[in-house]
Amino acid sequence: MGLPFFAALFLIILRPDMNAEKPFNFGETPGKLPKEVVPIEYSVRIVLSVDKFAFTGAETVKLSVRRPVRQLVLNALELEVVDVSIDGKALPDSAIKIDKKSELLTLALPSELPAGEHTLALSFTGKINQQGQGLFYVPYQEHGSGTKKIMLATQFEATDARRFFPCWDEPVFRARFQLTVVIPENWLAVSNMPIESEEKSAAGKEVRFAASPPMSSYLNIFVAGELDLIESRSGGTQLRVIATKGKAEMGRYALEATAQILQYYNDYFGLPYPLPKLDQIALPGGFGGAMENWGGITYYESTLLFDPKNSSAETKQDIYEVLAHEIAHQWFGDLVTMAWWDNLWLNEGFASWMGTKCTVHFNPQWEVWLRRNLPRDPTRRVGIAKEQAMEGDARSTTHPIQQPIATEAEANSAFDDITYKKGQSFLRMLESFLGEDVFRDGVRRYIAAHKYSNSTTADLWNALSEASKKPVGEIATGWTQQPGFPIVKVKRDEAGRVALTQERFTVNFQNAPPLEWKIPLTYAVIGEPPATLLMTSKTASLQDVPADRALKLNVNGAGNYRVQYDDPSWTLLLQALPNLGVEDRVNLLSDAWALVQANRAPISLYFGLVDKLPASTELAEREQLINVLDYIDRLLIGSLERKKFQRYARSLLRPTFDALGWESKAGEPPTPVNLRASLITALGDLDDSAIIAGCRERFEKYLTDPASLAPDLRPPVFAIVGRYADEKTWDQLHELGLKTTSIEEKQNYYNALAGAIEPQLVKKTLPIALSDELPTSRAIFLVSRVARQSDQPDMAWDFAKANMKTLLAKTDALGANRYAPGLFTFFAENSRANELRAYAKANLPETSAPEVAKAVDEIQFRSEFKRRLAPQLNAWIERKKSKTTDH
Repeated sequence: MGLPFFAALFLIILRPDMNAEKPFNFGETPGKLPKEVVPIEYSVRIVLSVDKFAFTGAETVKLSVRRPVRQLVLNALELEVVDVSIDGKALPDSAIKIDKKSELLTLALPSELPAGEHTLALSFTGKINQQGQGLFYVPYQEHGSGTKKIMLATQFEATDARRFFPCWDEPVFRARFQLTVVIPENWLAVSNMPIESEEKSAAGKEVRFAASPPMSSYLNIFVAGELDLIESRSGGTQLRVIATKGKAEMGRYALEATAQILQYYNDYFGLPYPLPKLDQIALPGGFGGAMENWGGITYYESTLLFDPKNSSAETKQDIYEVLAHEIAHQWFGDLVTMAWWDNLWLNEGFASWMGTKCTVHFNPQWEVWLRRNLPRDPTRRVGIAKEQAMEGDARSTTHPIQQPIATEAEANSAFDDITYKKGQSFLRMLESFLGEDVFRDGVRRYIAAHKYSNSTTADLWNALSEASKKPVGEIATGWTQQPGFPIVKVKRDEAGRVALTQERFTVNFQNAPPLEWKIPLTYAVIGEPPATLLMTSKTASLQDVPADRALKLNVNGAGNYRVQYDDPSWTLLLQALPNLGVEDRVNLLSDAWALVQANRAPISLYFGLVDKLPASTELAEREQLINVLDYIDRLLIGSLERKKFQRYARSLLRPTFDALGWESKAGEPPTPVNLRASLITALGDLDDSAIIAGCRERFEKYLTDPASLAPDLRPPVFAIVGRYADEKTWDQLHELGLKTTSIEEKQNYYNALAGAIEPQLVKKTLPIALSDELPTSRAIFLVSRVARQSDQPDMAWDFAKANMKTLLAKTDALGANRYAPGLFTFFAENSRANELRAYAKANLPETSAPEVAKAVDEIQFRSEFKRRLAPQLNAWIERKKSKTTDH
């Protein structure tokens, strides 16, 4: 029944407004810096003044001058630059100009500098920051003693290497970097390459690292402090996990996983990992999550360290998936780097896809494609990455995967769901269309052709086209260069013909410009093997589909499109549900919920499907339902319908929990373990009195005997106890949070505090964000978590508004533009949209405009959806009640 890929299908005329991107060309790559001068090699020496949170530095840069120039232009930010010389001849101070706004250092030359090789030398001073930008410090409590210490680390992506040393800080300017640092004698220093020499000095010890291969400036790394490590080898590569004193052994799981992942990628990419060592470094705070610095990857501590006695199965899975993502970057991003930030998705979308593929390969039981998501914002629930990207991509505020990037601030704003998750979803769809082996062969060609260099998306499409003998670029252009995605409408007749029509799928987006895509469709008549069709125009058709057999499009949900079935097709699918795999059932649930949001179907379509699901404890399927129920419950805060809805929601979830029970069974796989935790949290949030009582009882036992509560149950039990806490319970949780030196445990306790719904306790929780009780990068999220969890988003916003300057001083470059707007996304009143607009106009930089627009759109959608949903829910619940009564 499968339709072949006819060659004619590929004779596609591109939309006139989509210009096919060109392969990489250094001279045509965007950026502020002139291309006449190219750095070849840096030698940088840094002397720390830790007590003053400052440093001094000196560097020499070997330059290739391609055409004669009268000035040198490079990047510097928050640095004082002095003693500049070119080829040994000093420049006067008047020749040195730093433009803070453009972040450019301009050096006027006394005479024209001829083409050829030259040497630039300069000295500078800089500061050690509180937030994760440039060189920053991380305060922490030492494991075992609780003594307060600090360590140092760097975070340079996207454009913050220029805060550490003057440099050509655009990804296209690859160079070799050799770093020397002077640090306290009892500290360990880590950088991209192994230590070449170490000697005592008057200020402590001087550590010289070997020179790196040619790489982009943002991939440099420097970490130093009182650190421990464990190590092993994988082939010729030294592997280490580095952490603060007393914690390195908790990196054992990560060390073993790294060896497994590295071997998989060595084979997949067809080119072994090129550096002599790979360090995984745990930071107890200071930055967002994880950063793929070449040869020295930094992680927020709780995404690298695993304590078998106290860490949950969820933490173990998080660690593996983050490792797989970051190690994939060592090839896709580090060895081959996007030419400019408009191709950031080449780094992030690919690493997200590759990391998930690797995780699934070794851990199929985790259902990673169906349920995992590792957001930068830790206030978000776990969910399907593809679904989160599609939610944003259906709105008027979306953007193409490839978006024009003009400034540094825009580069930092590009790290979003579209870049990561839509990029990942599109690659998965493309791989399933081309075939795994063909896709891998194309990737190998791409890596081999561009190693130690830069690339554009066109280079990847060209490599995949060569491998597949299909014009991949023509298919891909619509997915990467235009916003949004399609919905395919299915209409069948009794003669066995199925008519397919595509149109743009939107939510809360009136008069959206119509768009078309080349859609790699997969479909199956239930019980038969799947088939494929490339849908190249607005309509297509399938023939000879029996009128009495169910037809499912988007097999396993691998495609980045929605499907809307006509009534006969939907009825047949509902009857066939027991014969569908969990991937297809989750896909139907996700599409049905999206149709409700888009006002293409009433809520009865979604809950009617839920009613027909076979009884099961499938993790991904139940979590899709949990996420929808949680969304509706929070949407109804303050409304009369909420109690009635909570009763109905509990009736849907409680049977699954009763089947699982509170306690794990011997040898239980990870999926029921994770589902049990999700159900406890969900039912507790939905005011299930038995669950709340069970959590309180277990918490009381835990206070005297921590071993009595399994690590997997701690996050949900603490969350529910915290939600309904009185002052005494709040104080107990707070005391536990203050005492522990485990970042994972600390997160669990403070997350519980953030969920308290009693207003007086909300007032006690919020000020913690201004204190040093939590790492800087997590302290600011406490406010966001209160806004989401406490049913009091107004109190969270009032607090943030009054303390915005202090809060923003703790956020990194990636969070600065979205922090304030993000606090509004929990409101459902149009007046709040007006309030945000007014606040942004008076207080936020222009670079926040896209995030403000997203938040305004979300508020307006929630307001409209709440009005539309309430009567539909009421009618559905009453109908269910009357049916129950009739029986």
